[in-house]
Amino acid sequence: MLKIWQITFLGSILNKNYIFTVTNGRSGQATLHKILQENAINCISGFEEPSIKPIFPFFIGDLEKKIRRRFFESNELLGRGNIIKAYENKNYEYIKKTSIKRLKLINKQLRESNANCYFDISKFYIRGLYKGFNFFLKNLSIVFLVRDPLENMKSFLNRNKNFFLDNSSPLATSNILNLDCKSFSKGELYLWSWAETFLRYQELSKKKKIKKSLVFYSEDLKYPDKVSTLLKRLGVEHKKIKQIKRINTNEQLGLNRTKVETKDLLLLKEFIFKIPKKHKLLIRKLELSLNKNKKKYNIF
Repeated sequence: MLKIWQITFLGSILNKNYIFTVTNGRSGQATLHKILQENAINCISGFEEPSIKPIFPFFIGDLEKKIRRRFFESNELLGRGNIIKAYENKNYEYIKKTSIKRLKLINKQLRESNANCYFDISKFYIRGLYKGFNFFLKNLSIVFLVRDPLENMKSFLNRNKNFFLDNSSPLATSNILNLDCKSFSKGELYLWSWAETFLRYQELSKKKKIKKSLVFYSEDLKYPDKVSTLLKRLGVEHKKIKQIKRINTNEQLGLNRTKVETKDLLLLKEFIFKIPKKHKLLIRKLELSLNKNKKKYNIF
């Protein structure tokens, strides 16, 4: 049951243009965020919000970030931690309560900036927060910001992150693609995450509350005309977009360049065999990735 202040608050946000990315991550979110920051008019871009900008320098700043992430700009508001657990356990009421808090922060930003559009760029919307945002918002648009699954997997592997910090277990019954992952390699876990994101987008795009659902390929972020067309379709007013430079790449951080190898193709082939045949479109997309990367990296 919603409280009076919640009903009043919700009435104040229904006439805004809300846009959320559906993405697995490592798909150009930072670049898209920069494009919006530099070119969007009357539209706020939030990149994995709430973000933390430390006040203190050096190691004190690192300590500050840990404290603030735990108690203030929490993992839950970001969309990980207890949100991922709640999604696994189908505890959608908890997700709704957290979403209200996020919407309050978003609405405050819109009000203070006199903006009428909020573009949420985050992999965590589709990880679970969508269950709350989509419940409260009257209508919204989604963008499937998608990268080739094999290159996406390799990019994550190069970062050497803890998979379960940002993802549900493939074993969770709340997933669309429920798989036994006990013998999965880290690469297979990221392939599953890509596949699950794909399936959630397919399901979500059919919902009545979704005003617009668009697919945008991360490799097209380097083309100003294609980005401009995307923003126009979403109703985002913007300046003329000039040359675009990719940011937050593995190479820029001194990590290995994302490159698909023969062993990666074999891994994807094995993964495809584990997918139930009813997911025909997903299987077709993954098979296209196999053929595309064979040609791109000259692997035969």
